[in-house]
Order: sequence, then structure tokens, then C-alpha cells
Amino acid sequence: MAEVKLYKKNVSYKDKEGAEKTAVNFYIRCGTVTVPIEVKYFANKETGVDNRYRERKTVLGAFAEELPEKSDSK
Repeated sequence: MAEVKLYKKNVSYKDKEGAEKTAVNFYIRCGTVTVPIEVKYFANKETGVDNRYRERKTVLGAFAEELPEKSDSK
């Protein structure tokens, strides 16, 4: 059975106004395969806001390890 691990990677990007921002991307590694995952945003039908989105991202971030850099193995 393959080992499953949760990883995170901090990435920089520029928003619409050109300001530098930082985001966290999450990945699951199953054996030798790395799969990107996304924290789902469940908008409230009345308000359009997901009050628990930040909590879900924080929990994933707390349990995730830093994604190791790729090694060029040929």
C-alpha cells in the first residue's frame, strides 16, 4: 500500500492591480504521484460568503509539510 502525505507550497503572484500576493497551494502525494488539491469555497446562498473557508485552509496548512523541490532525475 502506498504512503499518502499532505504537502503545501507558498507561491507568489500579482493581483489585478499588480500588487505582490502570496498564496498556499496544497498537494497530496500518493506513492510517487503528486496531485494538487483545492480547498472548496462553499458560498452561503443568502450572503454569498463562506465563513468556514479560512478554517479549512488553516487546518490543512497546520498538518501539511513543505513540498520538497523537484530533483532532476533522468
